[in-house]
Amino acid sequence: MTQQRPLGLGTHIFVPDPDAAVEFYRAAFGATELIRHTLPDGRILFVELAFGPDKLLISQEISELDALAPATVGGSPVMLLLELDDVDTTFDDAIARGATVERPVAEMFWGERYGIVRDPFGHRWALCTRRELLAPDEVAERVPSQEAEIASWADARLESDD
Repeated sequence: MTQQRPLGLGTHIFVPDPDAAVEFYRAAFGATELIRHTLPDGRILFVELAFGPDKLLISQEISELDALAPATVGGSPVMLLLELDDVDTTFDDAIARGATVERPVAEMFWGERYGIVRDPFGHRWALCTRRELLAPDEVAERVPSQEAEIASWADARLESDD
């Protein structure tokens, strides 16, 4: 058996319009299309995208294969994490291209500049840039200890929903 890619964990998402999703991920996040497989009836079985060294598979929503997009199942509990050189520019680009803000970009206690968007296809993306390289004990020292601090995170998310 020939091994075509390294073993490991991959991500595979489903969207109603793969062509629009590929274009959004290319324009907003810098993804590059690597492979595309189409079924004889024209539906897209999958597209493999590269985000730097990482890969993402996108498939067209096909109910008979139980390949269902977030809108069909009432949303997605999964969040994709994309580490970037410039989170602010990418975040703004994603919003300009139709993503919605879930959490505005802010400095976080774990040493990253971090924000969350929901793309036009219902998938959630945490976008971040490392600002400090912290040891685990340094992060632990910075974890908010008061409920008021934790509530301020929720308030930032609620304000972005308005």
